Amino acid sequence: MRNVLVLSFLSFSAISAQSLSVGVIGGAPFTDVTTSNVVNGLQSIPKSTNFTVGPALQVNLPFSLRLEVDALFRPYHITITGLNVSDDVDGQEWSFPVLLEYRIKTPVPLVHPFLEAGLSFDHLSGISAAAKAAIASGPGELLHQSDAGIVLGGGVDVKVPFVRVSGELRYTRATVSDFASFSNLNQAEVLVGVHF
Repeated sequence: MRNVLVLSFLSFSAISAQSLSVGVIGGAPFTDVTTSNVVNGLQSIPKSTNFTVGPALQVNLPFSLRLEVDALFRPYHITITGLNVSDDVDGQEWSFPVLLEYRIKTPVPLVHPFLEAGLSFDHLSGISAAAKAAIASGPGELLHQSDAGIVLGGGVDVKVPFVRVSGELRYTRATVSDFASFSNLNQAEVLVGVHF
């Protein structure tokens, strides 16, 4: 019985090692969290540092499928001015994409293109109470700190010794505006990942 348990544990460990990978993913968004816009005398000026970074977990599934879950951090900065208002809003956007990826088979064994689709659950954090109170209604008002969006993308995996490097292009469409009249519902970014 003991030998069966040891053999089962070793088999499970070997399968898990082949089907599970962890890594780091990072990149540059093409767009900011908000748009540069003027509504009813108020102007939004996005001044974010455009980078995103975080851990990634991938699970290989049958039929050339893979499940990926990321936790991505992105800082943002917005200045809203006009009508006796001048307010800077700083914070962080946390994105938690859950993606199903299809790996396309190629004659080159070390290169695998993939397509992906899924949902992203996003949360804005670090917004001060003063910034929330500065614009209590109308354009610039903080409507939601959490939302969900649809993610589509594609990229390529390249297997190099000891690691797998991936490059991809992702598009996310948010379902609701976080800031009234100033949110950018369309996000696109280029990402590079290293997986072990």
